[in-house]
Amino acid sequence: MYTEFEQINKASIMINSLCIFKNLKDDSVLLKYKTLLKYLNSKDISVEEGIELYTDFIYELLNKADGKSLKKYIIDMIFLDNNPFTKIIDEQNSCDKLFNQVHYELNALQYISSIESSAIKDAIIIKGNVKEFEIGIVKSLMDFDSDLECNISSKAIDKLKVNILNCDNWGDALESIVEFYKQYGTGIFGEYRAFVWEHEDGAPYLRGIESPDPVRLENLVGYEYQKEIIIDNTKQFLNGYQANNMLLYGSRGTGKSSTVKAIINEYYDDGLRLIEVDKNKLCDFTKIIRILKSKNLKFIIFVDDLVFEEGEASYSALKTILEGGVENRSNNILIYATTNRKHLVKETFSERSGDDVHANDTIEEKLSLADRFGMTVSFYSPDQKEFLKIIDGVAEARGIKVEKEYLHAEALKWVRWYNARSPRTAIQFINWLEGTLKQ
Repeated sequence: MYTEFEQINKASIMINSLCIFKNLKDDSVLLKYKTLLKYLNSKDISVEEGIELYTDFIYELLNKADGKSLKKYIIDMIFLDNNPFTKIIDEQNSCDKLFNQVHYELNALQYISSIESSAIKDAIIIKGNVKEFEIGIVKSLMDFDSDLECNISSKAIDKLKVNILNCDNWGDALESIVEFYKQYGTGIFGEYRAFVWEHEDGAPYLRGIESPDPVRLENLVGYEYQKEIIIDNTKQFLNGYQANNMLLYGSRGTGKSSTVKAIINEYYDDGLRLIEVDKNKLCDFTKIIRILKSKNLKFIIFVDDLVFEEGEASYSALKTILEGGVENRSNNILIYATTNRKHLVKETFSERSGDDVHANDTIEEKLSLADRFGMTVSFYSPDQKEFLKIIDGVAEARGIKVEKEYLHAEALKWVRWYNARSPRTAIQFINWLEGTLKQ
């Protein structure tokens, strides 16, 4: 049995022993935790310094862990980490020596996070030679081994985290972790299904979306033929066959973007992920490729509302991507883009009457960009019959029960007063109707 002081000393040493999960040692929470443990191992400590280091650690934990306990925070960090272990899984290799080290470090991380708040407070009280009134202050310090809130989730990763939390030895969960990585991906790709390519302080990175649009294919009424084409192409891609980049063209509000998002939700468990890239950041495509190409997952690069102005650098970047440069080729990436314009590059009358000797060639070059997508799927505005069918489908899905004649009459009024016929307009109308009926 270790005394409380020996537990604190051992935990401090174990943090230093991390090799595979070395990145965790540089995490701001673990750094402050280690500083606190190291200070408590000193022969003589100041109660003021002990309290300050303890509260610095708690503050950082609250900032980064959103009310989770230290144990849960460390488990989250384990799954977000990229390290030699996750690299081997991505490459579909195996190494018993490395796996043995991971087994040890999982148990070490469990031990590091298992010290109770009360043990650290006792160490401050005993080693700090506190005065009577200071004892109450130390004991009133916030604990870090309990959650402020506990959200129950059905996500596979959250179920696995709960199982690890309840393991007597975290190392025993290694096999389950490996299986999860193989199916859902490592690092942030196992944690999130959708990402946005961002720039922050000049540095590009992938930001995981905490709550992506939950839309499902079954929620999208109409456009069955278009959805079938996109689904078939996506299935070919997931099954390892050749598939095409796709351009979804059509009127606003017809469900182009929603269809792409629904595809991701439908095939997430099959290893499909979404990376949304603004057209102005398409010049970063090579950087994105380098991140994704080694992952044992399939990725759809999603570019929404695609249209180019004259001379945009991203136009040339997309053209190169679609033509397939040497480094841009990767069999685990497709591009799905949406646009409201038949021609992706804005064309002016002055170009047709300008002094370019080969003006027609220039114009044709601009108009040919859409042709470089393997497939173009058209989403046209529905006629009145199709629109009312969409209205019926959305109303049924919402459980709204009104006379069909009234429903249709009000829907057509809505179209005349507000927007043109589209699935988006149908949803907006049903939102209004549902609120009106509940008043």
